[in-house]
Parts: sequence; C-alpha cells; structure tokens
Amino acid sequence: MLRKVFTLVSVIVFVTTFSAEAKIWRVNNTPAVNADFTTFNAAVTSASVIAGDTLYMEPSATVYTSGSFTMTKRLVVIGPGYFLDPTDATFPFNPGLQVATKDAHISFFRLGPGSDGSKFLGVSLDATVYMSGASNVQFEKCYFGYGTLYFENGTNDNISVRKCYFHAASSIASTTGVTNPVRVITNLIVENNIFNGGYVNLDQVTGSGNVFRNNSFYNAGNTQYFSNTYVANNIFGTGGAQNSFINCTVKNNLFQVNQTLPPTATNNQVSVNMANVYIGGTTGSLDSRVVLKAGSPAIGAGLTIGAVTSPDCGAYGATDPYKLSGIPNIPSIYSLTVPISIPSGSTTMNVTFSTRNNQ
Repeated sequence: MLRKVFTLVSVIVFVTTFSAEAKIWRVNNTPAVNADFTTFNAAVTSASVIAGDTLYMEPSATVYTSGSFTMTKRLVVIGPGYFLDPTDATFPFNPGLQVATKDAHISFFRLGPGSDGSKFLGVSLDATVYMSGASNVQFEKCYFGYGTLYFENGTNDNISVRKCYFHAASSIASTTGVTNPVRVITNLIVENNIFNGGYVNLDQVTGSGNVFRNNSFYNAGNTQYFSNTYVANNIFGTGGAQNSFINCTVKNNLFQVNQTLPPTATNNQVSVNMANVYIGGTTGSLDSRVVLKAGSPAIGAGLTIGAVTSPDCGAYGATDPYKLSGIPNIPSIYSLTVPISIPSGSTTMNVTFSTRNNQ
C-alpha cells in the first residue's frame, strides 16, 4: 500500500464571474503549501496585485500580518469565517457550516486614499483597522477581536459594517470628545452586527445619511455615543450605562438601562430585562447566544423596513439578518471525506464533499 497525502487546496469554492483584468490570489502561510503569498502585507503591496483583484485568505492558526502598513488599492479580501474550531472551548464553534477549522487572521493596517471600493468578507481582524481617507469600503461578516474600526483622519464616506461580530473591547470609534478637523465621517451604515462587550463611539459623524440599525449589544457596560445618526431596531444590552444621542432619530430600540431619550424618540422600550430577550446561557457559540428567546420583547418590535413589516429588533432581524460564523455568501465546503490511503498504482481517488451556497 502506498500512502498518499491529500492537500485540500481550497476549502471555499469560488463560483462567480470576474472581469478579464481581475485575478484571484491565494494567501496561505502554512508550510509546504504552494500559495501566491504568505502574508497579507506582501499581497497588498505587491506590484502584481492590482486594483480589483481578490485575495483569498486561507484558514491558518498564524496571523497573516506583521506590523502596520497602509492599503492604497481597491481589493476584495475573503476569509473562511470564524467560530470554526471544534476544539476551542473559549470560542465555541458552529457545527456543520465550514470544513475549515481555522480563521484567517489579519492584524494592524490602514485604509488610505486609493483603497476606495474595497471589501472585507469573512476575515478575522485582530487589531485596529484605521480608516484614513477611504470611501465606499464594506466590512461584511467579519470578526473584530480586541481592536477597533477607527476613523483616524481624512474623508471616509459611505463605509458599511454589516453582519459582523465585535468581541470584548472591540469597537467602532472616532475617539469621543476629540476634535479632529481633518476627519470626516459621512453616510456610515452599521447594520445587523453583534457587540459582545463592544462599544460604539460615533459622536463625530456628520450629514444625514448615517444609519445604526438592527444591532445587538450584550455584556456591554459602556456608554454608546451617537451623533447625526438614525438609530432604530437595536437592542442595547449595556448594563447601567446611559447612551448619548446628539441630533439623532431614535426609534423602536430596546434599552436595558432606564434610558433618557430625546423628545422626538418614539416606540422605544426602556428598563428591559435582558434575561427575557436573548437565549443566552453558557453553551453554544457566542453568536448563537444572541438569538432571541421565545416570547422576547424584541420579537416584532422593530420599525418596518422595506417589505418587512414589524421586524424583530437586533442582529437577527430585518431584511438581511446576521449569519452564524460569518460564512461568506459564496459556495463553501462544509463536509469532506478523504481516504487515508489508496492502493499503490491507483490513478484515481474517491473524495466525497458537500457544499452549500450560503446566500
């Protein structure tokens, strides 16, 4: 018998159409894997990688960045999702979603002029991501761990953060109480995210196109700061901390605290017992614990969005709900069976795998 080693080149199958100019690049730092790049830094700064290309960050236990750098080209960055490891008791996994058992971790970096139009999907961002003059950037189904999506300087317009998970002290912030005349934040969209102990400091956004809707806070004891923002259908499980709303529209939110609200606020619930809102508990993945409990006061309590009448409040409600583990909305392999060995001289090998669309 001849033992053969089978290497799964990619745990996510890309079934999509790219322009003739765009290219997909593999980033993998696992020894002996023949990838295009071994670090995120090298891929982003390579002259071969041009605007419009896609970086596929493959699962790894090792962080893909070393030191801080500035991204100045439009790229699509795709990872496998998070909460994938069945052996990790600290961050329990969601079973049956992804054959990969590791995330794709990226650390410090900046998004500067030239990176307009970039998108991050299914990656784990372990440290601060600095917004330094980039617009039309999307963060979708990303994990923010112990870092901040920080608006540092420049004009940052039309930034969207959707279906992401913010852990512990991670946040979206522009530094409360600090005036920076060169920092502009407009048309910010933050929807269907989970903040597990995380916080939001957005007292410097301007204009009328800012939306903070259908987000879920729990285990968060910090004050959340908002200015010039439409705030609706959220669940503020923030302990005893009052939240700050300056020139905001505040509708159909649930507050754990006896929140003092602007005179124009409507249909909000205050002094809500969070034990009646979420499934909670100490088992299951961290993001599954924020699913609404049967009979939750958040069920059907939201302001109508499009064709969805009286949606649930929180991350799992509205038109585009949060998805467990941030699995990208492209086909992925969630089950794989490979033979340990095959007979000597065999020219074929039977492999069984199952995929799903993840839309």
